[in-house]
Amino acid sequence: MEYRIEGSTMQTLEIRLEPGESVFSEAGCLLSMTPGTYMETRAPGGLAGMFRRALSGNSVFLTYYRAARGESVVQFTTRMPGHILALPLRQYGRVIAERHSFLCAESTVDYGVEVTLNIGRFLGGNGLALTHLAGDGMAFLSIDGEIVERDLARGESLLVHPGHIAAFTDGIDYRVQLMQGVANMLFSGDGLFLVQLTGPGRVWLHSVTVHNLVHIIQEYWGSPR
Repeated sequence: MEYRIEGSTMQTLEIRLEPGESVFSEAGCLLSMTPGTYMETRAPGGLAGMFRRALSGNSVFLTYYRAARGESVVQFTTRMPGHILALPLRQYGRVIAERHSFLCAESTVDYGVEVTLNIGRFLGGNGLALTHLAGDGMAFLSIDGEIVERDLARGESLLVHPGHIAAFTDGIDYRVQLMQGVANMLFSGDGLFLVQLTGPGRVWLHSVTVHNLVHIIQEYWGSPR
Protein backbone atom coordinates (compact mmCIF):
# COMPACT_ATOMS: atom_id res chain seq x y z
CA MET A 1 0.00 0.00 0.00
CA GLU A 2 1.25 3.44 -0.96
CA TYR A 3 -0.11 6.70 0.44
CA ARG A 4 0.34 10.42 -0.02
CA ILE A 5 -0.79 13.29 2.22
CA GLU A 6 -1.53 16.52 0.37
CA GLY A 7 -2.63 20.04 1.30
CA SER A 8 -1.86 22.50 4.05
CA THR A 9 -4.73 23.59 6.29
CA MET A 10 -7.29 21.08 5.00
CA GLN A 11 -5.33 17.98 4.14
CA THR A 12 -6.36 14.97 2.10
CA LEU A 13 -5.03 11.42 2.14
CA GLU A 14 -4.59 9.44 -1.07
CA ILE A 15 -4.12 5.67 -0.77
CA ARG A 16 -3.18 3.43 -3.69
CA LEU A 17 -4.39 -0.14 -3.27
CA GLU A 18 -3.06 -3.13 -5.17
CA PRO A 19 -5.25 -6.22 -5.68
CA GLY A 20 -5.76 -7.91 -2.32
CA GLU A 21 -5.10 -4.74 -0.29
CA SER A 22 -7.86 -2.94 1.64
CA VAL A 23 -8.44 -0.13 4.10
CA PHE A 24 -11.34 0.83 6.36
CA SER A 25 -12.59 4.14 7.67
CA GLU A 26 -15.32 5.74 9.69
CA ALA A 27 -18.44 7.02 7.95
CA GLY A 28 -18.21 10.41 6.29
CA CYS A 29 -14.45 10.42 5.60
CA LEU A 30 -14.47 9.46 1.90
CA LEU A 31 -13.51 12.12 -0.63
CA SER A 32 -13.26 10.05 -3.83
CA MET A 33 -12.40 6.63 -5.24
CA THR A 34 -11.60 5.27 -8.67
CA PRO A 35 -14.00 2.95 -10.56
CA GLY A 36 -13.38 -0.68 -9.73
CA THR A 37 -12.97 -0.02 -6.00
CA TYR A 38 -15.12 -2.42 -4.02
CA MET A 39 -16.88 -0.63 -1.13
CA GLU A 40 -18.63 -2.40 1.73
CA THR A 41 -20.16 -0.93 4.89
CA ARG A 42 -20.53 -3.25 7.84
CA ALA A 43 -20.50 -3.40 11.64
CA PRO A 44 -17.61 -5.58 12.90
CA GLY A 45 -18.14 -7.24 16.24
CA GLY A 46 -21.91 -7.57 15.90
CA LEU A 47 -24.27 -5.83 18.29
CA ALA A 48 -21.63 -5.61 21.03
CA GLY A 49 -19.21 -3.88 18.68
CA MET A 50 -21.92 -1.50 17.48
CA PHE A 51 -22.82 -0.61 21.06
CA ARG A 52 -19.20 0.08 22.04
CA ARG A 53 -18.62 2.29 19.00
CA ALA A 54 -21.85 4.20 19.64
CA LEU A 55 -20.84 4.69 23.27
CA SER A 56 -17.48 6.09 22.20
CA GLY A 57 -19.13 8.66 19.93
CA ASN A 58 -17.62 7.09 16.81
CA SER A 59 -19.40 5.68 13.77
CA VAL A 60 -21.51 2.60 14.46
CA PHE A 61 -20.56 1.29 11.00
CA LEU A 62 -17.17 1.08 9.31
CA THR A 63 -16.64 1.27 5.56
CA TYR A 64 -14.12 -1.03 3.83
CA TYR A 65 -12.45 -0.31 0.48
CA ARG A 66 -10.74 -3.02 -1.57
CA ALA A 67 -9.04 -3.09 -4.95
CA ALA A 68 -11.42 -5.32 -6.90
CA ARG A 69 -9.49 -5.35 -10.17
CA GLY A 70 -6.19 -3.67 -10.85
CA GLU A 71 -4.99 -0.70 -8.84
CA SER A 72 -7.52 1.43 -6.93
CA VAL A 73 -7.08 4.91 -5.52
CA VAL A 74 -9.12 6.08 -2.52
CA GLN A 75 -9.01 9.58 -1.03
CA PHE A 76 -10.03 10.63 2.47
CA THR A 77 -10.36 14.08 4.02
CA THR A 78 -10.37 15.60 7.50
CA ARG A 79 -13.64 16.70 9.11
CA MET A 80 -12.41 20.24 9.80
CA PRO A 81 -9.28 22.30 9.02
CA GLY A 82 -6.35 20.28 10.22
CA HIS A 83 -3.67 17.74 9.41
CA ILE A 84 -3.44 14.00 8.85
CA LEU A 85 -1.08 11.99 11.03
CA ALA A 86 0.37 8.73 9.65
CA LEU A 87 1.05 6.14 12.34
CA PRO A 88 3.22 3.10 11.54
CA LEU A 89 1.91 0.89 14.34
CA ARG A 90 4.89 -1.47 14.08
CA GLN A 91 6.94 1.48 15.41
CA TYR A 92 4.54 2.77 18.07
CA GLY A 93 2.78 -0.41 19.18
CA ARG A 94 -0.67 0.06 20.65
CA VAL A 95 -2.05 3.61 20.28
CA ILE A 96 -5.07 5.01 22.13
CA ALA A 97 -7.08 7.59 20.15
CA GLU A 98 -9.77 9.87 21.49
CA ARG A 99 -13.11 9.89 19.72
CA HIS A 100 -13.31 11.49 16.27
CA SER A 101 -9.53 11.32 15.79
CA PHE A 102 -9.53 8.07 13.82
CA LEU A 103 -9.60 8.54 10.03
CA CYS A 104 -8.71 5.19 8.40
CA ALA A 105 -6.35 2.23 8.59
CA GLU A 106 -5.12 -0.82 6.72
CA SER A 107 -7.25 -3.90 7.15
CA THR A 108 -4.37 -5.55 9.04
CA VAL A 109 -4.83 -3.05 11.89
CA ASP A 110 -6.72 -4.15 14.98
CA TYR A 111 -9.34 -1.45 15.62
CA GLY A 112 -11.47 -1.62 18.72
CA VAL A 113 -13.37 0.35 21.31
CA GLU A 114 -13.04 -0.38 24.99
CA VAL A 115 -15.03 0.98 27.90
CA THR A 116 -13.35 2.33 31.02
CA LEU A 117 -14.98 2.84 34.41
CA ASN A 118 -12.77 5.88 35.06
CA ILE A 119 -15.44 8.47 35.94
CA GLY A 120 -12.77 11.15 35.84
CA ARG A 121 -12.33 10.54 32.12
CA PHE A 122 -16.07 11.10 31.63
CA LEU A 123 -16.05 14.29 33.71
CA GLY A 124 -13.00 15.48 31.80
CA GLY A 125 -15.04 15.53 28.62
CA ASN A 126 -13.66 12.51 26.75
CA GLY A 127 -16.33 9.97 27.62
CA LEU A 128 -16.09 6.51 29.10
CA ALA A 129 -14.89 4.82 25.92
CA LEU A 130 -11.77 5.14 23.80
CA THR A 131 -10.45 3.74 20.54
CA HIS A 132 -7.39 1.51 20.37
CA LEU A 133 -5.26 0.75 17.32
CA ALA A 134 -2.67 -2.01 17.16
CA GLY A 135 -1.13 -4.52 14.80
CA ASP A 136 1.16 -4.53 11.80
CA GLY A 137 0.01 -1.78 9.48
CA MET A 138 -0.60 1.92 8.94
CA ALA A 139 -3.27 3.95 10.68
CA PHE A 140 -4.18 7.56 10.02
CA LEU A 141 -5.56 10.12 12.45
CA SER A 142 -7.32 13.42 11.78
CA ILE A 143 -5.75 16.19 13.88
CA ASP A 144 -7.66 19.46 14.28
CA GLY A 145 -5.40 22.41 13.52
CA GLU A 146 -1.68 21.71 13.81
CA ILE A 147 -0.16 18.48 15.15
CA VAL A 148 1.46 19.06 18.54
CA GLU A 149 3.73 16.12 19.44
CA ARG A 150 5.45 15.46 22.75
CA ASP A 151 7.68 12.63 23.94
CA LEU A 152 7.44 12.07 27.70
CA ALA A 153 10.20 10.28 29.58
CA ARG A 154 9.38 7.84 32.36
CA GLY A 155 7.76 9.81 35.18
CA GLU A 156 7.58 13.02 33.15
CA SER A 157 4.11 14.62 33.13
CA LEU A 158 2.16 17.13 31.10
CA LEU A 159 -1.13 18.80 32.07
CA VAL A 160 -3.42 19.08 29.04
CA HIS A 161 -6.90 20.43 28.37
CA PRO A 162 -9.04 17.32 27.62
CA GLY A 163 -10.32 18.66 24.31
CA HIS A 164 -6.80 18.94 22.88
CA ILE A 165 -5.89 15.26 23.33
CA ALA A 166 -5.83 13.37 20.03
CA ALA A 167 -3.90 10.18 20.84
CA PHE A 168 -1.15 8.66 22.97
CA THR A 169 0.87 5.47 23.10
CA ASP A 170 -0.21 2.68 25.42
CA GLY A 171 2.48 3.38 28.04
CA ILE A 172 1.06 6.82 28.89
CA ASP A 173 -0.77 7.09 32.22
CA TYR A 174 -3.98 9.14 31.89
CA ARG A 175 -5.42 10.81 34.99
CA VAL A 176 -8.05 13.55 35.27
CA GLN A 177 -7.70 16.23 37.93
CA LEU A 178 -9.60 19.34 38.96
CA MET A 179 -8.36 22.72 37.79
CA GLN A 180 -6.49 24.36 40.67
CA GLY A 181 -8.21 27.32 42.28
CA VAL A 182 -11.90 28.27 42.31
CA ALA A 183 -11.27 31.43 40.28
CA ASN A 184 -9.48 29.39 37.60
CA MET A 185 -12.35 26.92 37.43
CA LEU A 186 -15.02 29.62 37.15
CA PHE A 187 -13.39 32.36 35.10
CA SER A 188 -10.46 30.97 33.08
CA GLY A 189 -12.75 29.63 30.34
CA ASP A 190 -10.78 26.35 30.26
CA GLY A 191 -13.29 24.17 32.07
CA LEU A 192 -13.14 22.37 35.40
CA PHE A 193 -10.66 19.62 34.58
CA LEU A 194 -7.21 19.01 33.18
CA VAL A 195 -5.66 15.68 32.18
CA GLN A 196 -2.29 14.68 33.56
CA LEU A 197 -0.41 12.55 31.04
CA THR A 198 2.64 10.77 32.44
CA GLY A 199 5.30 8.93 30.45
CA PRO A 200 6.94 6.96 29.12
CA GLY A 201 5.43 7.42 25.68
CA ARG A 202 4.39 9.83 22.96
CA VAL A 203 1.41 12.18 22.96
CA TRP A 204 -0.30 13.82 19.97
CA LEU A 205 -2.46 16.91 20.56
CA HIS A 206 -4.91 19.00 18.53
CA SER A 207 -3.88 22.67 18.43
CA VAL A 208 -7.57 23.59 17.91
CA THR A 209 -10.67 22.18 19.58
CA VAL A 210 -14.10 21.92 17.97
CA HIS A 211 -15.70 23.42 21.09
CA ASN A 212 -13.51 26.54 20.95
CA LEU A 213 -14.19 26.93 17.23
CA VAL A 214 -17.96 26.69 17.78
CA HIS A 215 -17.74 29.21 20.64
CA ILE A 216 -15.99 31.74 18.38
CA ILE A 217 -18.48 31.23 15.55
CA GLN A 218 -21.45 31.61 17.91
CA GLU A 219 -20.29 35.12 18.79
CA TYR A 220 -21.11 36.15 15.20
CA TRP A 221 -24.50 34.44 14.96
CA GLY A 222 -27.25 37.00 14.70
CA SER A 223 -24.78 39.88 14.32
CA PRO A 224 -25.52 42.37 11.51
CA ARG A 225 -23.23 42.12 8.51
